[in-house]
Amino acid sequence: MKEPKDVWQRAIYDEYCAYVYTIAANKLSNCGTVEDIEECVADIFIDIFRSLQSEKVFSGDLKCIISTIAKRSSIDLFRRISLKNKRIVPIDELEPNLTPFHDELENSSDRKELKGILIDCVNKLGDPDSSIIINHYYYGRSSGEIASDLKMTTSSVQKRIQRARKKLKSLLFKAGVDAEW
Repeated sequence: MKEPKDVWQRAIYDEYCAYVYTIAANKLSNCGTVEDIEECVADIFIDIFRSLQSEKVFSGDLKCIISTIAKRSSIDLFRRISLKNKRIVPIDELEPNLTPFHDELENSSDRKELKGILIDCVNKLGDPDSSIIINHYYYGRSSGEIASDLKMTTSSVQKRIQRARKKLKSLLFKAGVDAEW
């Protein structure tokens, strides 16, 4: 990064373009078009460059920073597209497509096990709490939107979110998952 800005940015892009595209394609394959994926990749690199420029001294694993930004940006776009299309995908149908880079991205067996535990714990909350948690944290919906769908007040949805989080944390802890919330 001691090189001129356009040189190091091009080097990072050339090195990690396929990696970032794979992450975006995995997250957006259920709802987005090829154009959405390409636009997401461009936005991810803008965020990566902005993040790296904002740090005075870069120290850390570059691949870790890139994968974190790519995953978060892709998930955000997935949620926006899903909400715009009013398309709701059941949480247990969201298994990522396997790619050659998949093993590099995460250990799939641990992730699958953790996902199963999380789904079981959310389901144990019962309705409407499980629906509220999924809508709020997975789909990024506001308390007002959830309240109108479930014929509840916004304040009752907010209170249920608080209580459900406490119950979920307890259930996850009992299941052997130590989550920092």
